[in-house]
Amino acid sequence: MDSAVATSTPAVTATKVLHFVPTGIRSGDVSAGDCWVTSLAAPRNDAWRCMVDSVIYDPCFSSPAQKDFVLCDASPAGNTNGIKVKLTSPLPASTAENGDGKPWVLHLSNGAYCTFMTGATSLVGDERVNYACTDNALIPGFPKEGTVWTVHVLHDGQKDPVTTTVLQAWT
Repeated sequence: MDSAVATSTPAVTATKVLHFVPTGIRSGDVSAGDCWVTSLAAPRNDAWRCMVDSVIYDPCFSSPAQKDFVLCDASPAGNTNGIKVKLTSPLPASTAENGDGKPWVLHLSNGAYCTFMTGATSLVGDERVNYACTDNALIPGFPKEGTVWTVHVLHDGQKDPVTTTVLQAWT
């Protein structure tokens, strides 16, 4: 006698809040660039908004041990190795306040990764759309923090957001 075995996704018992650090340097040429302000996407003491040629990278990460370059275009949602950018001028003073940074990248229970958007976005109700996701969904506002974080996800064509749990959040 055959019987079907039911499988389910385990319930999220706690959202993991992590501090992202690039894992290495991508192979290839070193670019020259300038960082002029603390990151808008990841406002922390070691993250910067930088320009290489005409491309803005946000965030780029610095290390106290290496003050002449930053690593850009690294993310827990993609390639964790960064592009090495040799600084053409010293880093500015950080304006980040420890502990008040909102999450930069979210990993949702549906598997999507959502990254904070800098610059102008749209509104859903009275909330700014803050995150764009790998499944083309948008998240207005910020996560509701607790033991298990939740967000309101708006998929293309939906009028009402759906509440989804956050597995991991990177600051």
